[in-house]
Amino acid sequence: MGQTNDDVAALLLEYADLFAMNGGDGIRVRSYKKAADSIAAYRGDLTAIDVRTLPDVGEAIAKKVEEALDRGTFRQLEDLRAKIPGGARSLLAIPGLGPKRALHLHTELGVDSPRALAAAIEQGRLDGLRGYGPKTRQALLDGIAAL
Repeated sequence: MGQTNDDVAALLLEYADLFAMNGGDGIRVRSYKKAADSIAAYRGDLTAIDVRTLPDVGEAIAKKVEEALDRGTFRQLEDLRAKIPGGARSLLAIPGLGPKRALHLHTELGVDSPRALAAAIEQGRLDGLRGYGPKTRQALLDGIAAL
């Protein structure tokens, strides 16, 4: 079974998040997210068109899309998956938690799942960490509860 537009868009969004975690620049991260939105919004068959004709899909992204359509993934995504710890990647499921903060929490506290993050918050392990005040901690708990 081939990849749907939503599947390809999800791969691009994952790539954007992992690219950000790996220190990639924000402009390219946003480019991948915009391309993912454009691909998800397209209701036709991606294999029947030149994807470069879609808004926000340039040459480099088009090559990744074509590989994803052929293989179900693309090499650069696989390379980043191998570099970024699985525990940090699992935190990306939490609404409102971005890639850099997910990696920071994994690196600093060893948090490797939404459940582990909730426990760390309840144990007060985020207290005193810069950028994780009471409102942010509550927003994280709310995001975890929404999963």
